[in-house]
Amino acid sequence: MSEVLTAEQVTRFERNGFINGGPLLDVAQTAEMLAELMRIIEIGPKGFAEGQRQPVLFRDLTGSTEAVDGRKKAPVWQIVNIWEASPLFEQLIYHPGIVGAISQLTGMGDLQVWHDQVQYKPANAGGATTWHQDAPLWPSIEPMTPVSAWIPFADALPENGCMWMVPGSHKWGNQQAYLNTRTDLKLLEEFDRIGEGFEMPEIDGGSGVKGAGCDCGGDNCGEMTEVKPVLCPVRAGEVHFHHSLTWHGSPENHSPNPRPGLAIHYMTSDARYTGRAHPMSVHIQVQTGERMIDAGPHFPKVCQGGKPVAGPGKVTRSV
Repeated sequence: MSEVLTAEQVTRFERNGFINGGPLLDVAQTAEMLAELMRIIEIGPKGFAEGQRQPVLFRDLTGSTEAVDGRKKAPVWQIVNIWEASPLFEQLIYHPGIVGAISQLTGMGDLQVWHDQVQYKPANAGGATTWHQDAPLWPSIEPMTPVSAWIPFADALPENGCMWMVPGSHKWGNQQAYLNTRTDLKLLEEFDRIGEGFEMPEIDGGSGVKGAGCDCGGDNCGEMTEVKPVLCPVRAGEVHFHHSLTWHGSPENHSPNPRPGLAIHYMTSDARYTGRAHPMSVHIQVQTGERMIDAGPHFPKVCQGGKPVAGPGKVTRSV
């Protein structure tokens, strides 16, 4: 399989724990994906008929109950496995540009979808996705999901709640307990305070670092020794990759523009079911300790032997 990402991009990902992979979908494709997403959002969590193809989960991630003009305040609409409700989104999880890049970044030739996830922030009152790491929140599988791909269908910019990332944080281990103490950070002007009070862990049995953190975002230095959060704006149709231990989150959206996007979380076919709970665990069709390769139709194989698996439709563009 030809390489999707350059050697420089792979090196930058290994250093920082995230990269922008560049354009994935053209303008027409992006508009088509946005229209399909809005169609499903319009159906709503309770609008699917019995027997109709539908997502695994559809809810307001914030659990907000305060109403503004009859609507919940600051929602973040979470849709898990939208690909099961839409042939168009089903094509996207097999996209060879995404799958090929994930294979490069992980060094794994056999990949499956753990699940996909829409987090839609409406205009004017879109909620925050507080600072977190992915892998600790998904205890049902080991080894952890390695890399996720995120594709916005409209520009994700600072003003409408684009993601923030902390360079090098994927090398600091499981720090979710600390991040859980900072769920108070929800606004754009305060989101960069995530490092206040954090004690840097020892790495590799010692300091394990080569130089102090800097303002370059990690591109020109060694291991990061400071929490230096950076904004990660992504244009519509681009694909952004991040490691499952990279600290990330996104503040509230008070702009007149919504923030629609899809994350696709991949796992290796060597992953095993741990028996621990997650919304996807009720769909896992193997026993505790068994490989997820046989987990069932909710976890499609997208790469085998280093070659992307043909999906149920044709996607011609690649990163």
